[in-house]
Amino acid sequence: MKSDKHEFARFLIEAGALLFGEFTLRSGRISPYFFNIARFRTGTQLSRLGDHMAATVEIAAPHATIVFGPAYKGIPLCIATAMAMSRRTGREIGYLFDRKEVKTHGDAGAFVGSEPGKHDRLVMVDDVITDGKTKREAVAKVRATFDVPIDAVVIAFNRMEQDAQGRDAILEFERQCGIPVHALLTLAELQEVLDGGMAGALGDAAHERDLSQRIQAYRERYGVGG
Repeated sequence: MKSDKHEFARFLIEAGALLFGEFTLRSGRISPYFFNIARFRTGTQLSRLGDHMAATVEIAAPHATIVFGPAYKGIPLCIATAMAMSRRTGREIGYLFDRKEVKTHGDAGAFVGSEPGKHDRLVMVDDVITDGKTKREAVAKVRATFDVPIDAVVIAFNRMEQDAQGRDAILEFERQCGIPVHALLTLAELQEVLDGGMAGALGDAAHERDLSQRIQAYRERYGVGG
């Protein structure tokens, strides 16, 4: 387990973005964990999150010049990531997000931010991919408006979970859109972190092993991948 994965997992837990217990999901499944990136509510937290996202973007899409985030949770993500990338690389990195409803007056249009030109390349950032529908719609919206390549999608957390049809939603998205998906942290990596110990972040080692075992049972029932 790389130290950056451990650091990011601890960051999620300390910010309250990753919780453990029993959570009823929209699908009706009872999950032993819950991930909510909207819990990052301060400038300091968003700055750290942007640095983590930028580090993965630099690997997944090193030539990207604009960071796109689909509304709504993708909006602070794309701005924080673009700021971090600009600071880390010394390049001017733009941000772009879409509107849920097209504005017809003033600053009219369906998008806000840096309008892609012929030499630009996009990377999309967001929290998770659940069934892939909203990400596919976002890709279609960008492609219908701009003639620009989308090099990758970078998500904060890969749940490694089946969609309602029993498919791997990320692999299905990649197949349909032709865009690779990269995650800062996967559920399997989170298990490795728990098995290795969280240095007091979650109590004692026995509690952490119990969490890992409950996650493993959930993966055996609803999971995909290794």
